[in-house]
This record gives sequence, C-alpha cells and structure tokens, in this order.
Amino acid sequence: MKKLMLLTLLLLFVVSFSPIFVYANENQKEDLIKIVSRFMPSNASLISPENPSSTLPIQFYDFDHDGQKEIIFTFEIKAKNQPSPSQYRSIVLKKHNSDWRKIWETKIQGVDLDFSGLVDITGDGTKEYLFGVTIGAAIGSKLQVFQWIDNSFKKIADVPYHKIDFVNGKQNVGIAVWQMYIGDSYLVDVLKWNGEKLVYDEELYSKYYSIIEKFYNDKISEMDAWFYWYCLADAQIKANKFEEAFKSIQKGISLAKKSSMREVVQDFNDLTERLENKRK
Repeated sequence: MKKLMLLTLLLLFVVSFSPIFVYANENQKEDLIKIVSRFMPSNASLISPENPSSTLPIQFYDFDHDGQKEIIFTFEIKAKNQPSPSQYRSIVLKKHNSDWRKIWETKIQGVDLDFSGLVDITGDGTKEYLFGVTIGAAIGSKLQVFQWIDNSFKKIADVPYHKIDFVNGKQNVGIAVWQMYIGDSYLVDVLKWNGEKLVYDEELYSKYYSIIEKFYNDKISEMDAWFYWYCLADAQIKANKFEEAFKSIQKGISLAKKSSMREVVQDFNDLTERLENKRK
C-alpha cells in the first residue's frame, strides 16, 4: 500500500512539474539562439547540413579539452540575385569568463550545405571539424578538413567529392570518397591520414568494399549497364578481387560491343591492363 501511494505521489510530481522542465529547455534554446545571432549578419539564417543526417545547425565540442565545450554553428547568406550561389559559413565560439567570443570562421560559395560534423581523421584523440558545401550537381561538393592545433584551426585537407562515407580504422577514421563517373555510378577511393596528408589506403578500402559491391549489385539488378560494371571492376581491382574483376570487365566489354561503343571497349581494355599489372 505504501509503495502504491509513493508511486502515485511520484507520478503527480512529474506531471505537475514537467511543464517547468520543458520551459527551462525552451529558455536554454532561446538563449543559445541569441548568443549565435550576435555573430551572424542580419541577412543570414541558421541552416542544418544534409549530412550527417539529423545534425542540428548548432553543435558542441570541447576542442581544447578544458571542460568547456565550444559552440559550432552553420548558417546561410542567400545571394540577392537568385538562383546565384549562396554563401555558407561556419563559426566557432569559445567562452571567456561569462562571455562568448568568435575564435574561427570559414565560408564557401555553393548551392547547399552538404556536411558539417566532427570526425577524428588524424587519430590524435581530438576530432577534426569537417565542412562540406555542394558547388553544383555535376561538379559535386568540396570538403574542408580542419584540425585543432595550438588553440587554433588549421586546414589540413581539401577533398572534392559527390558522396562521402567514413570507415573506422585502428586509430583514426578514413574517408570514403565517391566521385561521379556517369549518371548515378561512382568511382570510389578510401583516404587515410598519414601524418602529413590524406592518401589512398588499400586496407581500409578492402574493409569498405562490401558496401561498394552491394551498391553496384543493387544497381545492376535494376539496369544492366556497362558503366556499373566498369565501376564495380574498378572497385574489385582496388580490393584485390582479381577473378571477380576479370568477370566484371568481360561483362562490361560484352555490353559495350553490343552498343558499338569502341571508346568504352578501350576503357575496359585499359582496366584489364591495370588488373594484370596488379596481379604481378
């Protein structure tokens, strides 16, 4: 009986005071928007990136490990003459005593904010900030990678891409870069930080290969096109799947010959040469 009464009182407490908690959260949100608005032009508006999915325009991370998280926020300044590219910016604020100060900013012209997120690319235990803006549908996007060094940000990489993904390595995270080939087909590389720059990493590529293979198997099941076979063969060569690559090349050549596409047949012949050289 006592337990039932205690449970009833607890439920009444939660129901009675839950609006207060909601109101507090709303106040915190309003205060946060007021803080970042001070550092935005009057014609700017906060914007969430397309990726990572569900990412908000305001993020938090303790770059210098002092126990106080910095504020990272992204916004858009639309061009006066539409449909000209907008300007996309990211600003980092650091708290000094009771006030917030801008310590860093970056900006890129483009048509969409594709990426804004934190990933440990260098493996030093502190996440890098990645900022990617779509320049155009055909051109793709530009990813900037910034590392926190000596209480400041340094750009350590510029990566052109159409799609990106991430591959967990032993110490750091690799970037899977998808570059458009034809239509919705892509040539994929997996890049890893080597201490100085991002370079192709065969081990991480092999780890990521199953995702690429599934992508093309699904595409081929919908449409048996030579360019899917070409990109799949390219991936198989990189992942040391030599027998599979040979079969994919033969299938692609067959499709290209049926359509009398001599240049494409030559592209597959070049792919065969790559395969033979890697087999040696």
